Amino acid sequence: MLAELAIANAAFGVIKQALTNGKELFDAGDAVNDYFKAENDIAKEVESKGKGSALEAYQAQQLLRKQEDELKFMLNKQGLLGYSNFLQFKAEWARDQKEQAK
Repeated sequence: MLAELAIANAAFGVIKQALTNGKELFDAGDAVNDYFKAENDIAKEVESKGKGSALEAYQAQQLLRKQEDELKFMLNKQGLLGYSNFLQFKAEWARDQKEQAK
């Protein structure tokens, strides 16, 4: 879980820097993909309760929640429906990943 968390943190840093510099979310393309994948991997590990301790799982969830709140603030500041559009994009990405896995 620590590797996935490191990937999520690095990707979030790139996303945050891009948004801070006035770019759009899609300008951070690979970082967004890496973040979603790491977030998904962490969620799967937390659900399966297979690896790591309960404390690691809790810390990972809290960190992702904090990053999501920060992203929500930045995207809403950037545009009227910024965060709503992000959630729609995230749902479409998840559907695409499930289809590719089949």
